[in-house]
Amino acid sequence: MKIKTVNPVIIITHDSLFPVKGGGALRTLAVIKEMQNRNFKPVVIAPLADQAGSQNGALYISIPAPRKERSQILSAIKFNLRLVRRLVPVLGQADILFAHNTIACIWVPFLKMIFKRFRFILDITDIHAEYLPIGKRNLAEVLVTPFLLWYEYQIIKSADRLIVATQAMRQHLMDKGVRPDKIQVVYDSVDAANIPSVKEASAKMGIIHLGAIDRQHNVEVLIEAIPGVIKKFPQARFLIVGGGREKENIQKLAQRLGVDCYCLFTGWLTHAEAREFLKQASIGVITRKDVLPNRIITTLKIFEYWASATAVIAPPTAGIKEIASAEENILWFHPEDAQDLAEKINLLLNDQEYRQRLSRGGLMKAAEFNQDKSAAKIVDFGTAF
Repeated sequence: MKIKTVNPVIIITHDSLFPVKGGGALRTLAVIKEMQNRNFKPVVIAPLADQAGSQNGALYISIPAPRKERSQILSAIKFNLRLVRRLVPVLGQADILFAHNTIACIWVPFLKMIFKRFRFILDITDIHAEYLPIGKRNLAEVLVTPFLLWYEYQIIKSADRLIVATQAMRQHLMDKGVRPDKIQVVYDSVDAANIPSVKEASAKMGIIHLGAIDRQHNVEVLIEAIPGVIKKFPQARFLIVGGGREKENIQKLAQRLGVDCYCLFTGWLTHAEAREFLKQASIGVITRKDVLPNRIITTLKIFEYWASATAVIAPPTAGIKEIASAEENILWFHPEDAQDLAEKINLLLNDQEYRQRLSRGGLMKAAEFNQDKSAAKIVDFGTAF
């Protein structure tokens, strides 16, 4: 559907776009590309490293990424103070402010009162304040968490249009009082052409966890499963690809359990570098805890596992169950149960035919979640105005 040419559309996100860090960055970059295809004029304010300036008709304005190392809350506030300084000078010219996730939106409800012209489009793949009770918090953070939870939902409610990642998230927001007519579901997606699907010879004994390593990701359950795997398959190797606040802790856990020699911990990599490790694994694991913010999302790694012909083991959370089918493209394990995870890994290592059937099913499923098509659905928000 053709959309009229508009004045600058401002795009904001806390995710690093150059280099890419996280699935939100890939989703946002695909949206930027689609906007350019439709004659929008994007002004992008985000962590960009050395990519600031004009590119292909878009203006990129760089700000430092939130570090989150000392405090997630203080880091988000500092990031937003920097963001608003870049945002205010251009906001008066904009028809649309498009944001990926609420971390970049602390000031937006107030800015809407001042700059009444723009429409606020919010694309959310996570509800970040819901993760705070899972992570480590000091006393001040414990006390302020209820307010932050309330305020994140106020940001969400202030949006003129919401794009969410699952039907489960849509229902959750409706339960919180968000009008259903505001909400559009667009699942995460994958650019399969840039995902390696040919495996190395050693991949049949490779098990991978791809992505961030924070408390909500619960990577420790995979480490705890390793003794039960190597007892039957001592040639198995575990690729822990990514970085995060819990990386050192899970490395120490691997050392305590005496399984660190079976593991490779890469630390933080660019997204392109991380994807290369998919060539070395036949099994991809999703280990997220069974808690609300995890239940209402999918997570990008499932799409990248599928597109790389990697058999998937995951907990049966509501969001993932919307897109995956047991015995066809996924094998469920009981959340936070290391013994069950070990048994499921052993099942796939032992049964090559079953593993390959799941891999083939995943490849077929990945084709349903094309990144360009998903971006087109997101940018169809323009028809609402």
